[in-house]
Amino acid sequence: MRHVIAVASALAALASIAAAPAAAQVYVVEESQAEEQVVERGYVQGQGRGIQYGAHLVSPIYVTDVRRGDMGATGAVPDERLGVGGGFGVQGRIGWEFPSGFTVELIGGLAGNGVDTFGADTSQAFLRFDIGVGARYMIFNATAFVPFVQLQAGLRFFNFEWPGVTGRTSAETDGELTVPVGGALGAQIELTPFFGLEFGCAVDYAISASDWFAEGFVAVTPFAGITLYLYDENE
Repeated sequence: MRHVIAVASALAALASIAAAPAAAQVYVVEESQAEEQVVERGYVQGQGRGIQYGAHLVSPIYVTDVRRGDMGATGAVPDERLGVGGGFGVQGRIGWEFPSGFTVELIGGLAGNGVDTFGADTSQAFLRFDIGVGARYMIFNATAFVPFVQLQAGLRFFNFEWPGVTGRTSAETDGELTVPVGGALGAQIELTPFFGLEFGCAVDYAISASDWFAEGFVAVTPFAGITLYLYDENE
């Protein structure tokens, strides 16, 4: 009887020794898979995600004067300057992301800023309409926080109803087509490989053929929004 008990005890000890490495191996595999998932969130296994599209809320701030300088030049009336305040608008984006981290995209949007008209019976909004192209570089890393830099250029149409001039109607609508050139710094928080929140700030200089913006026209535009990717993480 004692011999049988001794054999059973020896077999139980051998079984426990054999099971220990297997348990350790399972733990290592699970830990490795978790680390791989974290890397996927930041870099998506080094794959370009293809088509991406998104939208931003923007708030343009003009840091140089808006004026109708030609009137002062002809001597008809003194220079007219607008007190342009804060603004709000929306911007849409659609593009293609390459594996290297570069994205090329089309950009379009509109925005309006409040105007101090100094009591004149005119429009209370300074409007702009944008269409352009951009090139973005995503600085991928092993986290879900992905900084980016972007260059962009396009066409921008401004519209405002200026105070009237003696001998003319009480107000006149002026428009100005410009070529804004600039860039942006920002970051994207990748909640999943196909959805991210992003924020940043763009700065651009609007080039104009006339003297509406004879002193140069610079806009600083904070933005925040979302980006979606047509990306299948199962591929």
